[in-house]
Amino acid sequence: MQKAMKRFTLYIAAGLMGIASFTSCTKDFLDKEPISDALPNEVTAEPLLNGAYGDLYDEYYTLDFLVNGDVMADNAYAGGDNAANFSIDKYTVNASNGNVKRDWRYLFTDIKNANIVLSFVPTIQDRNLTEERRQQILGEASFLRAWHYFNAIRIWKELPIILGVPGAVTEMFPTKKPADSVYAQIIKDLEFALPKVREKSTDKTIITKGTVNALLAKAYAQKPNPDWSKVVQYCDAVTALGYDLLPNFADLYLTATINSIESIWETQYDGSVRQNWLTGMNTPFMWGDWKKFNIPSHTVVKAWEAEGDLVRKNASVTYVTPSWTDDYWPKPTPVIYKYRDADAKSHTFRIRYADILLLKAEALTELNQLDNATGAQFYINKIRKRVGLGNTPATTQAALRLAVEKERQLELAFEGHRMYDLIRTGRAVAVMNAQVDGNGNALNYNVTAEELYFPISQDEVDRNPNINK
Repeated sequence: MQKAMKRFTLYIAAGLMGIASFTSCTKDFLDKEPISDALPNEVTAEPLLNGAYGDLYDEYYTLDFLVNGDVMADNAYAGGDNAANFSIDKYTVNASNGNVKRDWRYLFTDIKNANIVLSFVPTIQDRNLTEERRQQILGEASFLRAWHYFNAIRIWKELPIILGVPGAVTEMFPTKKPADSVYAQIIKDLEFALPKVREKSTDKTIITKGTVNALLAKAYAQKPNPDWSKVVQYCDAVTALGYDLLPNFADLYLTATINSIESIWETQYDGSVRQNWLTGMNTPFMWGDWKKFNIPSHTVVKAWEAEGDLVRKNASVTYVTPSWTDDYWPKPTPVIYKYRDADAKSHTFRIRYADILLLKAEALTELNQLDNATGAQFYINKIRKRVGLGNTPATTQAALRLAVEKERQLELAFEGHRMYDLIRTGRAVAVMNAQVDGNGNALNYNVTAEELYFPISQDEVDRNPNINK
């Protein structure tokens, strides 16, 4: 199977036959010519799928995925010099924010590219395409559509559900749908994908049954009315496929450990400039003394220190003495250390096994299965023991809810999860409004529940008169 570099190269070379150059999914619907007219007679299936995989290297997935998950939460400050990021950090986002515009554009282009695969591969005439491979391609594309929608609905709360391609749709100006409808479509896409994708792969950039089961668990947990029994079911299905924790936490982030036993799904170095951004904008090793984005917060650093968790702290942050000054830290200043390769060849975890173990602990807590033998405590302690910590002192359901929340923060910091964890547990407003700086002064975010989600891009509102109906 081709690696990420080849996928992205094909994406650029083929350009999805000009499809991916469109700026908006809704704008595409206004084009009069069917998209099938743009496809050459001898089109083959693999470049279409490679193009869809290549979307995982766009600006949303290499930059904003982490900003939205950590800067909006209590894990990081915006840093850098980007006004759009500052407004996300300060909860002053409006519909004209540049990140809001580009995230909508990228994610709905990504959805469209998955739709292209799902629309044309079922009947494509390709002499080199076996029926088994055709079904795998459809499964992988269906997962990708679910993945993009999963990320989008966590950002916007309500979205249009678009399953077709230009020239093959009935709704020119789609209306937005509530979150429960979007999650129902996500789950439907994942259930379609599950029997079709391969069981395992040594290449963890490829979508497999582990990937699909993991996202099913996450979707059932994140939807407005979680189904915790389903979360346990799909977490167990992941475990049954042979995933495990790496013995040494810090080894997760070495370039030598791509495709590890803990990795369920990851993106890897592909040689592109955008992959360099991930390292250059967040870590001390590239672009000289340029001020970094996503500066670790006092909150997350104090959380590691209060727990005596030097293993995860030292693997997650390092300190530099830069020429620039930071609004929140004196010098030396902490910067992210998880994406640490000096040549920008770090891989990025999209889903790893520790996430699934802690998600199962959360589900078991909600199901009131708490004990240290097979319940929530067991899975929390499994994660803690890897980094040399003792068993959690939490034993009650209320205490274990907070223990899972804390453990996810310490374990998964700077991997794009924290904001959505807080939203899922209903704790985001309280946590963010309690934030203080290094001297204990209130940061006064004054967050409301509505401000936890982005407004729909003004560009999209202008294009689609039905979007806010």
